[in-house]
Amino acid sequence: MEHAPYTVFVTGVEPYEGPPVIAPRFGEAAADLPKAVGWMIVASYASILVAFGVVFLGQGDVLFNLGVCAAYLAMYLGVPWVFLKVEPKGGLKSEEGRPDLADFLERGLSTWTGHVSGASALAQILTIPVAVAVAALGIGIIVRLSA
Repeated sequence: MEHAPYTVFVTGVEPYEGPPVIAPRFGEAAADLPKAVGWMIVASYASILVAFGVVFLGQGDVLFNLGVCAAYLAMYLGVPWVFLKVEPKGGLKSEEGRPDLADFLERGLSTWTGHVSGASALAQILTIPVAVAVAALGIGIIVRLSA
């Protein structure tokens, strides 16, 4: 199949005459991550809401405030979920499918900067949400004990 040559003009660059350039085919987003990691992220952020609920339940407008926080959390976690649901399947890794958690921890994760072990990748992914959940729990304990 032969394509008619065409010319692309970009300032400071020689004109390109040749077949159309085909965009590279990327794999599915987060195809190296098991679904369990996503559920760990959801659980850690949900535990933050639960900690705030336990601490502040029984005070004035707490249900409204927790409702707003839950709505933001739903958007924060829902947008990536929607993106993963609508992306075209059949990326570079779709033949293998998503690894389970044990395989992920054993094989690790390939990034643009090199290979990362599974435990290291999991630590990098969960450090912030788990640290915030622990902090919310600690703040809650302090608030309850000082009341």
